[in-house]
Amino acid sequence: MQLFFHDVGLKGANEDFPKTVFGDISIDGIVEHSPAELKDEISQTLSAEFPTGFCNVWGVPDGAKSIIKHLNTNDVMLLIKTTGGLGDMPALCHIKGFWRVHMPVLSKFLWGSNHFPYVFFFKTQNIDLTWFQFKEDVKYMPKFRPSGNVYRVREDRLTHFDGVEGYVNRLLNKTISVTNVLDLKVQENTQSYEYEEGERHTKEVNYFRRNAKLVKEAKEHLGYVCQACGFDFEKVYGDIGKNYIECHHLNPLSERDEDLTSTINDVCMLCSNCHRMIHRIRPAMSVAEFRQIIKSNLTNIDDGWPLN
Repeated sequence: MQLFFHDVGLKGANEDFPKTVFGDISIDGIVEHSPAELKDEISQTLSAEFPTGFCNVWGVPDGAKSIIKHLNTNDVMLLIKTTGGLGDMPALCHIKGFWRVHMPVLSKFLWGSNHFPYVFFFKTQNIDLTWFQFKEDVKYMPKFRPSGNVYRVREDRLTHFDGVEGYVNRLLNKTISVTNVLDLKVQENTQSYEYEEGERHTKEVNYFRRNAKLVKEAKEHLGYVCQACGFDFEKVYGDIGKNYIECHHLNPLSERDEDLTSTINDVCMLCSNCHRMIHRIRPAMSVAEFRQIIKSNLTNIDDGWPLN
């Protein structure tokens, strides 16, 4: 088993993940648009692997040929939605079918473009993994940027997880513990707290005001959907909510030198409610931990909740 990852990017992920990563594709449709000489083999292989008649699919561009030629059945591909903020790697693809040939017609059928001709087949497994955590896990440098490419992770980077299979099992069985939340101090709305929180909020607002270019680039890169709960101001409020979101610094400004340079990897986008709540907790909580708190309370929230 080998481990690969593909930096898809927010725009491509938002457009195509719902179609073929989190949406099922019929094997009949796949076979119909596959190369003639492979139709029978693809039909037999996929039908045996996916008896329901449906599977998930992803494809990579021709530029990834030098890496994708190493991909085999039973390997794993992780898909990156965004590397901004903490980053989001929501999908684990355990490959069950892959043919090292161009399939531009199938690519056109699946994604409306023939630019993703190297196509592989799997059943998506949802994981809770951030780009920030993944870099730590595989011992990449903090400033490493995948820049839209496909990579193969060297086996020796995962020896501390007992290899690729051990790491994959960890991802599939991983849950973020929130028991330590009980040990965190949630501030009460006393007059002194409001003053302290006001100072803290003002410090962050002033920082972003001085770094307007950072905020603009972060919003363009990360979008306008809350990275904690999935709230979309425009969907709820229409035009008056368009292009509105709040920028949150991942490193508490009250605990750092404000003169240090920040990049879009140091910030994330939060709705007003999540932004206020995450500031109530001492010490500061990561967005991943905060998101898990929301998930753990979903039983008390309508099914229409926008968490995604």
